[in-house]
Amino acid sequence: MKYLAPFLLLFSFSVLVHAQNNTEVYLFDIEEDLSLSNPVNISNNTGYDNQPSITPDGKTVLFASTRNDQTDILWYDIDSGSKTWLSDTPGGEYSPILMPDGKHISAVRLDPDGLQRLYKYPIKKEASEVIIPDLVVGYYLWYNPTQLIAFVLGDPQTLQEIDVASNTIEIPYENPGRSIHKIPDTQKYSFIDKSSSDSWIIMQTIPGSKNSTKEITPTLPLSEDMVWLNETTILMGKDSRLFYFDIEAKSKKWQLFADLSKYSLTGISRLAVGNNKLAVVVSGK
Repeated sequence: MKYLAPFLLLFSFSVLVHAQNNTEVYLFDIEEDLSLSNPVNISNNTGYDNQPSITPDGKTVLFASTRNDQTDILWYDIDSGSKTWLSDTPGGEYSPILMPDGKHISAVRLDPDGLQRLYKYPIKKEASEVIIPDLVVGYYLWYNPTQLIAFVLGDPQTLQEIDVASNTIEIPYENPGRSIHKIPDTQKYSFIDKSSSDSWIIMQTIPGSKNSTKEITPTLPLSEDMVWLNETTILMGKDSRLFYFDIEAKSKKWQLFADLSKYSLTGISRLAVGNNKLAVVVSGK
């Protein structure tokens, strides 16, 4: 176990956004037969709109949205379609997630001076507060109210299990991907191992138990964004198509789930799921 030591890491670029290209966030209904319907462009905005998360109650989508040449946190109410900005700082916010306390939004903030940290923002718009002063978090999962699983920038990039209450970390893996997810109805989480240049592998493990780590399946070629539809089914996108992988099925191949070209959508990247809703980030129409 390693204790957090204060340090300052300056860098000239962020892996959060390779380019501030035009992306949009679409929201679909997931029907009982697992088909998709009723696509709605919930960002409908020029610039970078990305990194959606759906709150546990299924009523809200949070995502990073471009405003005044930077990204801020946008709260989208699914029932009413209303939007509310939750941040207004000199920096740009990314990867917003409702924290387990239900009162704060966590997000990665990249400040104009290049400092990148994970912050929390009260929903009632009080002052933001840094969560981990000493680490350059890129992507993360709230595993429970006090434990984060995070992709941390460095050389190499590392996957870190962080206890924010005791300020301790464990670093079980190097060269992870950006998709980190709790596997529904289990104590496991998944991450993507990018240590091999030949193929990226979806892995599963339990915090603090490296011996529990197992390979699930290779990703779709050069795809690293995924979600769990349930405890056995993974969803990933490639170009205009979504594919699923059932870890209990006899077939160990990715199967076609939906083709979004019927909606003239392509360039699928980030995904979020919750309460029979699927948020999909696309880069083209």
